Amino acid sequence: MAGKRFTVRGRDLRWKEGRAKTRRSRPKAPTKPNLTLDLGVAAVASLLAAGVVFCLAFILSGSHGVPLYLGYTVILGVVGVASYAVGPRDRGGRMIAGGIGVLWLIGTAALFAARADIDAGPDADPDQKKRAHGDAQASVAKGVHRSVFP
Repeated sequence: MAGKRFTVRGRDLRWKEGRAKTRRSRPKAPTKPNLTLDLGVAAVASLLAAGVVFCLAFILSGSHGVPLYLGYTVILGVVGVASYAVGPRDRGGRMIAGGIGVLWLIGTAALFAARADIDAGPDADPDQKKRAHGDAQASVAKGVHRSVFP
């Protein structure tokens, strides 16, 4: 009883249906990540996050009177820490968190330096509001009254 062992049907254990003498292709190794592509994606994602946060800080400044640089600093700081803590731990995730951190520092410094030049409208300066109200009363007294609503 020496010799090859066969299955019950007379086929070899390694035999598979299909074409004869075909070899399975080896799975290909994953390609190297492209550093330029990762940098581009991280830059776009960081700029998008900083832009959205700037809009939120601007709305917060107009509605509640919070200084623009303070709202930007707090909100983007929270977004940056959250993206580092919750985001992916790969190279792309770290690049996005680093880009947000860089934009946080640059944006905060720029907004803090320009805080005196940022005009929040006529409601920001009480003297300007009084002057505007006085001009409106003077124009009504002269008979020149323009109404915004019909």
